[in-house]
Amino acid sequence: MINFFKNLPYKYLFYLGIPVVLIFLSLGYWQFTSYLETQDRNRLNTHSELPKKTLISEIPSRDIYESIQIQQDLIFVKSWLLRSRVNNGSSGYHLITSYKDNENNQILINKGWIPLSSTLDDVGNESNESYIGILLEYDIKPSIGQDDIKNSDFLFRIEKDFLSNEINAELPPLYLQLTENCGENIICINKEENSDPPHLGYAFQWVFFALCLSLVILRKNKLI
Repeated sequence: MINFFKNLPYKYLFYLGIPVVLIFLSLGYWQFTSYLETQDRNRLNTHSELPKKTLISEIPSRDIYESIQIQQDLIFVKSWLLRSRVNNGSSGYHLITSYKDNENNQILINKGWIPLSSTLDDVGNESNESYIGILLEYDIKPSIGQDDIKNSDFLFRIEKDFLSNEINAELPPLYLQLTENCGENIICINKEENSDPPHLGYAFQWVFFALCLSLVILRKNKLI
């Protein structure tokens, strides 16, 4: 076997090319699984049932993308402005607010979009009679990216651990994104707006690159 690799006419192309092929195949698999996740999310959002009445304490037992309605007396804790959000081509923020109930159960709510000229003083923090929306996963901080700043009014992402530390309390495993009755001068994020990134096309692209490179490696080394 060792002699086989030594006798390859383009052995360095083989050594360097095979790991690249594996990377291309991994990227293709990642894009394909992202495509399946997007299809599942869009299907759930499009065909969701009526919102299920839910207490904050029951959120850990609910599923991602599930439509719920919270109808409790909530106590305002803190608000933030999530940066770089766009609505119909206009820049702005998402209003992120944390509340708690009388038993100190916490919830984080994305109320919706507000224009770039808005400040936290412009939006009301009082509790609504009812909160209707879908449950979503928190963002994951990338290895390279801007860190959120402690005690700031602004966020770069909705990250569970950071926000839990900011309010000194544990947040539930999912947060609520409102789809109705978001508040005065706040534009709801429409749950029916299905995003459809070209994940499937990218998956085919990476697999095609892997096949082309594999063909070059094999032909150069006279294996086919």
